[in-house]
Amino acid sequence: MSITFKEVEHTYSENTPFSYHALKGIDLNIKTGSMTALIGHTGSGKSTLIQHINALLLPTAGEIKVDDILITATDKPETLKPLRKKAGLVFQFPEYQLFEETILKDIIFGPKNFGVNEEEAIEIAKETLELVGLDESYLEKSPFDLSGGQKRRVAIAGILAMNPDILILDEPTAGLDPQGAKEMLNLFQKINQQGKTVILVSHDMNQVLEYCDDVVVMNKGRVEKHVTVDELFRETEYLTSLSIDLPMITSFILELNANGYHIDPSLKDINQLIEEIGGQINE
Repeated sequence: MSITFKEVEHTYSENTPFSYHALKGIDLNIKTGSMTALIGHTGSGKSTLIQHINALLLPTAGEIKVDDILITATDKPETLKPLRKKAGLVFQFPEYQLFEETILKDIIFGPKNFGVNEEEAIEIAKETLELVGLDESYLEKSPFDLSGGQKRRVAIAGILAMNPDILILDEPTAGLDPQGAKEMLNLFQKINQQGKTVILVSHDMNQVLEYCDDVVVMNKGRVEKHVTVDELFRETEYLTSLSIDLPMITSFILELNANGYHIDPSLKDINQLIEEIGGQINE
């Protein structure tokens, strides 16, 4: 399920005194089956970019192609159903996605809208809710009585219930404790390993280093880099110049290297790091 941006521009409130040029000449191809991180400082265009993938926003100029569906400034797909089935988006603020009176109704809304009968949709709801770490006792609760972290889990369950080929996640672990965040990221990694394309917007470079294959760096509305994770975290000075915090293990490696070690900064496995340290001590 390929995603291609070609010369995409987006201006908010175009032709008004409040216009803001959010995306500038975006050329980007996100590989099918990859787990791609989208990073950059606040206001760099990350959230604007991902909302073009399922036509929540239309480009001011240029085009986006998701598989065989074309999105342009003037040609919104005649029906958004096939596109929304292909690409599921979980917003940074999950309360924007929750609208039904119970969690069950919220999760089954999507599958039923695509022709799944109610009995099957309920079974899907139970399975997806369990996947995100909530049990069946939540099904009859109101989503608006939940904590921020629980709302996020329910919003993710609602998207997973649609079984999309592309899963787009805007800061998906916000509001979760460290254990909850790890559980969710392991779930996204498992989904990716099943062949689905995952796009992860994140400020947490520890997550990017551990879970992602590729990284797109956004800066001032442009794609500044699109490289592998290993390539990015070898460019520590570049990341520092963007005021992006390095992963803890990368910072530790830089400290070691400043004291005479020679260890690859893109290394991500702690056991391998221990072996590297031991090997260089014994040299």
